[in-house]
Amino acid sequence: MKNKYLFTIVIANYNHGIFIEDAIKSVLNQSFKNYELFVVDAKSTDNSVEVIKKYECKIDWWVSEVDTGQSNAFNKGFSRANGKFLLWLNADDILLPNSLKKAADEIEKNKSVEWFVANTISFDVNGLITKCVNGPSWHRFLFKNAPITVYGPTSIFSKKIFDELGCFDESLNYCMDTDLWYRFKNAGYCFKRIHFYFWGLRVHEDSKTSHAFFGKKSTHFLEESKKIKIKNKIVFKKKNLLYQKIFKIINGNYFKSFLDTKKNMGKHISNL
Repeated sequence: MKNKYLFTIVIANYNHGIFIEDAIKSVLNQSFKNYELFVVDAKSTDNSVEVIKKYECKIDWWVSEVDTGQSNAFNKGFSRANGKFLLWLNADDILLPNSLKKAADEIEKNKSVEWFVANTISFDVNGLITKCVNGPSWHRFLFKNAPITVYGPTSIFSKKIFDELGCFDESLNYCMDTDLWYRFKNAGYCFKRIHFYFWGLRVHEDSKTSHAFFGKKSTHFLEESKKIKIKNKIVFKKKNLLYQKIFKIINGNYFKSFLDTKKNMGKHISNL
């Protein structure tokens, strides 16, 4: 059956009532409207459900019930997908303006591609931009034995390959996305880089990924990272890690990130 929408977007939430309205509005305010929006709430105890209900006439489906974690929430949402391509958004982050239009344009120009990724802007709890990150385009040699540079919700992948490769591993709470990228790669899929900022990553101390920004050591993250490398038979060789850094220098990724950060640092994310 032909897909009803081009995109299915799932927002996963647990007790991020202070942020989730921004996440929902960032989707509803997109200029491209050929999408369905699902919100999967894990029985939040704050005001999250109240906020969700405020927008329920514009949300295609939502639920608030106990789940086993973010991976379970994503699988629950994507199992109902009527879209050709899937993407998710964390409730404390935002989808940047015109992201869906840019993605749709790239999909139209690259009809055989099943996986697209874009770039990321980080901002603080006051909405001020702190960093811009540009990733490299796909290079088979580059990613053979070095990390796949993909940032969570900047990834847009077809329902076809998501279903083919078995959804998210629900035993994972931190590295479920990286595990999925490894499985895509091992199945022979490669991404097409969209040189546009899609994901607005809100950096705050209650974030699950705060350890990456505040110098905290996350034992669970390190354990999961090791687990998925073994599971997917991934070995990072030191020389390949060096090659990847050199590639980013030659390709201008670091320089472009530096210039964009310098240009936008301190601006409010809403002014993009």
